[in-house]
Amino acid sequence: MRTTIELPDRLFREAKTLSAAKGETLKEFFTAALERAVAESSEVEPRRMVRPPIRGRGPIPPRTNAELASLLESEDLEKSS
Repeated sequence: MRTTIELPDRLFREAKTLSAAKGETLKEFFTAALERAVAESSEVEPRRMVRPPIRGRGPIPPRTNAELASLLESEDLEKSS
């Protein structure tokens, strides 16, 4: 797959120098580097969430668009007074 990425100039120059020293193309160099990074990240066990990210008072009741608009309008009126 073709893609475009932006790299800092210094990093690009170093990658180009290293790939040339190894006799690789930049494509081969970046592909190998990404494959190593992906392999390393798959070795890390995913962390399990200990508690839910949001604490509430229970399920949120379903509302129609008209009900939501009315609630927002009444909130705006309270804030403006």
